[in-house]
Formats: sequence, C-alpha cells, structure tokens
Amino acid sequence: MEERTDPRLLRSRDAMVSAATALLTEGGLEAVTHQAVATRAGVGRATVYRHWPALLDLRLAALEAGMPPLPPMPEELRVASGGDPRAELVHRLSVLVERWDDEQAGAVLAAVLGGSRHDEGMRRLRDSLLNQIADALRPAVAAAVERGQLRSDVTPETFAMATAGPLFFQRFLAGHRLGRDTVDAVVDAAMRGWS
Repeated sequence: MEERTDPRLLRSRDAMVSAATALLTEGGLEAVTHQAVATRAGVGRATVYRHWPALLDLRLAALEAGMPPLPPMPEELRVASGGDPRAELVHRLSVLVERWDDEQAGAVLAAVLGGSRHDEGMRRLRDSLLNQIADALRPAVAAAVERGQLRSDVTPETFAMATAGPLFFQRFLAGHRLGRDTVDAVVDAAMRGWS
C-alpha cells in the first residue's frame, strides 16, 4: 500500500503511461512494448513489468490515458447560456470533437475500435468510451426533455448515437476537421428530429 503513495513511484508510473501513449500515437498499438516504454520513459524494463506484467495491461493503460472523461460545462458558459440544454449539448460535443482532432485521440480510438472485435479488455474500453459520451450528455438531455425541447423517449444513448455518430463519420471516415458550425448543425438536426 505504501508503494502507491510514494511520489517517486507515481512519477515513474505517470512517465511510463505518457511514454506508452506517445508510442501508441506514433506507431499504433504494436509499438507499445515493455522495452519501448522503458526506453522512452527512462526506466528499467523490470520497472515496467512490475507495474504491468502482461503486455495487454500496459497497452490498456496507454489507451485509458488517451480517453480522459469529458469535463463539465464551465459555470460561466452555463450562466451565459441561461441554462439552455442545447448550449450544453453543443459544448460537450465540441469538446469531444476537439479531442478527435488530436492525433493521439485518433490513434487511441482506432486501436480501441480495432481491438474490441477480438479482446475483452478492448471491448470494455470501447463500452467505457460510449458510456462516457452518454454520461456527459445525460444532464443536458434530461433538461431538454424536461423543457420540451426533446421528446420524452429520447435517451442520452440515442442522442449520442444521433450526434456523435455523424461527427465520428465526418472526422474519421471522411477525414474532415470539425468545427463549432458542424457541431451546431448536428445538434440542431437531432433536436429537430426529436422535438
């Protein structure tokens, strides 16, 4: 237990996770090995093995680090919008789109989606990502339903599919950079379809 609170161990663990995530971004999941992480982080290979004896666990740590939770809407933006749920939905999806424009996030997402077909750990990460998006939208979807801006049968999960899905398609399949105008249009289309 004491080991976990030792600041040196925490720093070396953070350095190893950062190294693993950088390797993932640069060379894909196959680039993340115990030796490569040790070299990049400036630690011994035994140190990496001590934290992650299995290679899959090391790779999952890199992937999880590349998928941090979406932050809440800043209070000043909430106040400026008058508490409009649409503004929060646009904000949350805009943060998601900004992440998707990041090279690291794209590499993480590609690895998770590719690996989820064959690996239970990757499936859990994929499900975690889907839940993270729905959970981020949950309060605003509930408020929009309460205000009559969305039908009562609209769930955060269905709203996420109707909005994040088209944004994902445009970013990763069509290769477009996404801006606030695109997010506005996708949110408006979903809200019109379910009002």
